[in-house]
Amino acid sequence: MNAGNCQEPPSQPSPQKNARLRVVVFTAGPLRPINRVFFERLAGDPQIELRALIIDEYRRPRKPLWKKIHRGLQREGLSWLIYRLAKSFRSLGRRISSRLFDLLHSRTQSDESYEAFARRIRIPIYRVDDIHRDSSLTLIGSLQPQLGVILGGRILKDKVITLPSMGTVNVHKRKVPDYRGGGPVGYWEILDNQPCIGVTIHYATAKVDAGPILAETTIPIDECDTLESLQIKADIVGANLYCEAIRSIARGEARSKPQDTSRGKTYRAPSELQVHLLEKRLRRKMRRTMPLLRQRRLFFTQLRVFLQYVFVLPWLLILRRWFIHRGRAPIWMLYYHVVANRPANHMCLPLETFVRQIEMIQRYCKVLSIEEAVEKLRSGQNSEVATVLTFDDGYHDNFWAIEYLRYFSIPACFFLAIGHVQDGTPFAHDLEGGYKSAYPLSESEVRELAAHGFSIGSHGMYHEDFGQIAPDAADRTLQESMQKIQAICGRAPEHFSFPIGHKVNISRDSFLTAQKHYRYVYSAYGGYNFPERDRRHFLRFPNPNDTLELMSIMDGYTVMRNILRGDAWGKRSFAYPPYLEVASSLSRDPHRK
Repeated sequence: MNAGNCQEPPSQPSPQKNARLRVVVFTAGPLRPINRVFFERLAGDPQIELRALIIDEYRRPRKPLWKKIHRGLQREGLSWLIYRLAKSFRSLGRRISSRLFDLLHSRTQSDESYEAFARRIRIPIYRVDDIHRDSSLTLIGSLQPQLGVILGGRILKDKVITLPSMGTVNVHKRKVPDYRGGGPVGYWEILDNQPCIGVTIHYATAKVDAGPILAETTIPIDECDTLESLQIKADIVGANLYCEAIRSIARGEARSKPQDTSRGKTYRAPSELQVHLLEKRLRRKMRRTMPLLRQRRLFFTQLRVFLQYVFVLPWLLILRRWFIHRGRAPIWMLYYHVVANRPANHMCLPLETFVRQIEMIQRYCKVLSIEEAVEKLRSGQNSEVATVLTFDDGYHDNFWAIEYLRYFSIPACFFLAIGHVQDGTPFAHDLEGGYKSAYPLSESEVRELAAHGFSIGSHGMYHEDFGQIAPDAADRTLQESMQKIQAICGRAPEHFSFPIGHKVNISRDSFLTAQKHYRYVYSAYGGYNFPERDRRHFLRFPNPNDTLELMSIMDGYTVMRNILRGDAWGKRSFAYPPYLEVASSLSRDPHRK
C-alpha cells in the first residue's frame, strides 16, 4: 500500500497523439525481481518514455532497543519477546546456511543493484535522502513527468505526487473501498472469511487509497492459501494490471471511476506477531490438508540424510568441477504434476514452495528450455550444470505456476495426456485416489501455452502404462497423441515422456516405438543427463518436496549406497537402458531361454 495526500487527481488532457507518455517511478528499498520485470516492461514499451527511477532512501530514526522491548512487552506480552527471539535465531541460521552454501557453490544469478539494472536498460536512477526535500522536488520537476508511478515505499505527500502533470498512480493489493490501508496481502480478507482478495490501480489522493479507480480485479482465495502464496499471486496480477493501466493512460483510453469512501474502512497494519500467528495457523492447516505435505520424512530420517549429504559433499563438488572442466557437465530435469494451494491430488505442491525452489535453482543453475538442453547434450560437450523444468499430465490447477513462469520468462515443457485435454475428464489415477476435481487443461489453454513459448510434448492419450499395453496399441496411442497435439498447437511435438515413467512402465517394444514417432523420449525414475552425441533418451527427477531434497539433486547426491559403489552423480546408471526386459513378456525374445 502506498498513497498520497493531495486533492483529486488533476484533470489533464491525454498525451498528444504519437507522443510518448513521460513517466517517473517513485520507489524505495532493494530492487525486487517482480519490480525489475515491471520496470523492464515500462522501459521497453514504445508508448512510454521512462524518464527515471527515483529511489527514496529515507529511514525513520531507530528507536533504542530497550524502548522496542518495553513497547512490545507492553502491547503483546511475553509471547512477543519469544517470537522476536525465535525470529532472530531463525534469521541468523538462514544467513549462516546461505553463506556456507554460497562459499561452496558459485552463483549464476546475483541480486541485481539499481545501478547495474539502470546501465542495462539505459534508464537514469536517482537516489535521494528524502523524497520530500526541496532538492528532490527540484529534481523531479526537472524531469517534466506527465505521470508518476508509485511502487513501494512510504506514503508520499502532496508536493511529490502533484508534480506530474497528469497525476500519480498507485497499486493497492486489496479491494477498495472495502479494504483501504496497510497490512500483508490477504490478512484482513482471511480474518473476514472473504472468498477473494482484490488488486486495484488508483490515483493517489488526499485520503489513503481513496483515489479514483483506473483498473481492478479479484483473486480467489484457495482452501490452502497462505499470506505468502497470496502475496505471490497479487504481485504477478498487480504488475500485469499496473502495466496495462499505464498503457491505457499512454493511449489516451483510461477511464477512472470515483470510490464511494462512505463504505469500507481504513485498516492499520497489524503487528509482526499478529501476522506470524495467522501465517502459522494457515501453514498448519495446509500441512494437515495437502496430502503431499503429510508424506514428509521424519525428523531423524531427514537428519540422517543431511549428515550423509554433508559427508560426501566435498567429493561431489570435486566431481562437479571435473565434469565442467572436461566439458561433461550434466543437465538435470525436474518434473512437476500440480502446483496449487488446494488438495487437488496427492502430488500437489503449494505455490510458495514451488516459487522458493525456482528461486534457489536460478540462483545457482541456469534454467534451459528443453530444446536448448537437448541440443547441448547431443553435441557431446557441455560446460555448465543446468536444469530443465517439465510438467506431466497437463493439469488446469497449474494456472499460477504458469503465470509465474510466464511473468519471469522461465522456460518449461508441458507433457500432455491429450485425450483428457480434449474430453475434459479427470485422470484415472486421481479418481482412484478419491480426487474428483483435478481437471486437465482445455484446448484453448494448451494453445495459449504454445503461443507464449512453452514447449508442448506428449504424455500419451490417457496416461497409459506402456509397460503393460501391447505393441500395436502402443503404436496407435503414440501416433494418435502426436496427431491430436499437432491439430491443437499447429506443430507436431518432438518430445514424449512415458506416463508413470519407471522402468517397469516402459517395455523394450514401447521404447523403440516411441523413438520411431518422437525425436526425444523421457523417463521419470530419476538421474542426470551427461553429454552424449545423438542421445535420444533423457532422465528426469520428480520434484523435490523440501530444500534438502533440492540441494541433494543440485549437488549430485543420489543414494548413499550408490555413491559408495562409485555411482556419484548417477554416472553409471545413466548408461543403463530405461526398461526392464523381464517386466513384460511382450518385450522378451521368444528364442531366448
